[in-house]
Amino acid sequence: MKHKLLILLMIAFSAQAWSQEGPVAVDDYIHSALGQTVMVPVLENDFHPEELTFKIATADKSLSYTDSTITYWLNYDSYSQYRDTIRFNYLLVDERGLNGYNALGFVYILVDNHQYYSDLDVNNIKAHIETGGLQFASRVKPDTLSGMFEFPKGSGKNSNFSSTIWVGGLDEQDALKLSAVRYGWEGSDFWSGPLSSSGSVLSIDTSTVLKWHKVWKLSKEEVNYHILHYQDTGYEPAEEIASWPAHGDTDLNQAEYLAPFVDLDGDGVYRPMQGDYPLIRGDQCIYFIFNDLKAHKSTGGSPLGLEIHGMAYAFSKGDADPINNTIFLSYKIHNRSSHTYHNAYIAMNTDIEIGFNEDDYMGCDVSRGTFYGSNGDSYDEGVYRSNSPAQATVVLGGPLMDDDGVDNPAGQCNEGVNGIGFGDGVTDNERFGLCGFTEFDDEFIVDSFNVQGYPQVVPEYFNYMKSLWKDGSDIEYGGNGYPGSGAYGPKTKFMFPGLTDPCNWGTGGEQPNGPVDWTENSVQKEPGDRKGFGIIGPFTFEPGTMERIDVAYVASFADPGETAVETLMHSVDEVRAKYLENPTFFGYQWLGMEQNQINPQENKLLVYPNPVTNNLTFSYKEISGGANYILTDMMGKIEMTGKPDRNESHTLDVSQLNPGIYVLSVISDNGNYTTKVIKY
Repeated sequence: MKHKLLILLMIAFSAQAWSQEGPVAVDDYIHSALGQTVMVPVLENDFHPEELTFKIATADKSLSYTDSTITYWLNYDSYSQYRDTIRFNYLLVDERGLNGYNALGFVYILVDNHQYYSDLDVNNIKAHIETGGLQFASRVKPDTLSGMFEFPKGSGKNSNFSSTIWVGGLDEQDALKLSAVRYGWEGSDFWSGPLSSSGSVLSIDTSTVLKWHKVWKLSKEEVNYHILHYQDTGYEPAEEIASWPAHGDTDLNQAEYLAPFVDLDGDGVYRPMQGDYPLIRGDQCIYFIFNDLKAHKSTGGSPLGLEIHGMAYAFSKGDADPINNTIFLSYKIHNRSSHTYHNAYIAMNTDIEIGFNEDDYMGCDVSRGTFYGSNGDSYDEGVYRSNSPAQATVVLGGPLMDDDGVDNPAGQCNEGVNGIGFGDGVTDNERFGLCGFTEFDDEFIVDSFNVQGYPQVVPEYFNYMKSLWKDGSDIEYGGNGYPGSGAYGPKTKFMFPGLTDPCNWGTGGEQPNGPVDWTENSVQKEPGDRKGFGIIGPFTFEPGTMERIDVAYVASFADPGETAVETLMHSVDEVRAKYLENPTFFGYQWLGMEQNQINPQENKLLVYPNPVTNNLTFSYKEISGGANYILTDMMGKIEMTGKPDRNESHTLDVSQLNPGIYVLSVISDNGNYTTKVIKY
């Protein structure tokens, strides 16, 4: 009886408690900035229906809180990847200790200085680009990453989830230095901005990082407009042109020249109101700078001292042109340290997801320097359905191979299979292409103890970058690539190459000990969530030098009578062919303008031969008064200057200049005359 009475009393008390109203939290919306602390007086718009006193009981992710206010710190590490608005929650409690569901409130902070990302959207792909080593994946919610590589643009369907860059190497004492990022959940080894260098000491502070936590997005049309109108009365350049990061802050010991620009007057200084303009690639580009001098929360490793200049770009072409289904990404990786790294590698870690991510296959094409993903069955659930595309990551050109004093011949079973600069008559200009490919299954990734899963510590990262499994064992030809998984050997650098390595470069020239046509389909793997890892190297990375990597992300639907992969490879061939026409200067825009459109006067500057190897001759006519000539590189550095004789030709010995694009300007009393010069 006593037991029943106790239950009745408890029910009555509970009913009374629920009948009483608790405090009501009203959401707050404020502005702040990354790196700042902000105090929010949340109780100012909250209330209690019974006019009782109440206070803050808890405030999630706050720096501190009182009875009526909450203070948040928008620190870089926690919030640098959030898109625009960050949401926090808090809970109220009244004087009786009651709250209820109406007592849960939210604080929305709009981050004013979040300019760290933008979208390439000039052609048939819309791709999210941000400063740092992670591309395409955007943190749209506190606990959610969303792939944003929309193909076709406007469809709401994505063929790629993310792509990240890893760099590692050994210093003079064989100490391993490595920087990488996976998805950013565990943190990143990279953050924004150029490095300060004082002797052998590199540094960067958080205030500099926050200043550079942005991207610059420009189109060909915007730059063209600037060229035509910078002299107009009242003209103001677009913010991205005005703020183009052409120069570092020399007071902070940053590099003098950063983002490339055309120095119209040849004075070595970026002055947009004097006609200078950004040198962009493609019809649209996004430019950014980041570095690895950060606490390595992704790998736990040590930084190399890298400053990386990135430019993502795209071209707008007709629908039938594969370039219209491609975006490009170029990284210029500067070794700002005093160390020489040997056995250095670069790797591209790409999570290719063809719509629904649980039914994909991956493979590689050795001769094309490509790894790719496609739908592993006949139907892509909920996204592309019965018409799935294929998606490729193409290593167009990697870092320079170490000098050996010869022009390595083409057509050999070595890096020349997909590298560039082989057999072209030029000594030591050979660049790597794709040197290895490893595939991860999602079921192995989530198991940190699996030797085929994602790495957890720095040596495991580096093993993958050397075409090994994370325990240091060789990748074996066949099966799932690991001994005991059906692999039959020999060891190889490329997983699932099919028939694309006819000379067996990946196996060191050895014939496979079983079927050569090794694909996921041939070993009857179940389709699933796949990740691919493209490897480039090894090379020697000397202090003060820069290495490049050019990558294309190509998407394609199947043409009639072909599979999506077959059509994709035709598209890759066309993209590579256009790149190989001029790998050093591919994509650079001189904006399709003749010089007499840039200058009001007729262009009277004649230059020959152009391209030039040794001696460059120029002449100009009908220019009154004195004149000076200036030859600068594309970063604005003055290479030659002097005073030529008027109306006579003048010859410059340019044989000692590095191959590249230069700008020749003749500056006279009645006008400036400028043209580009290509040095081979």
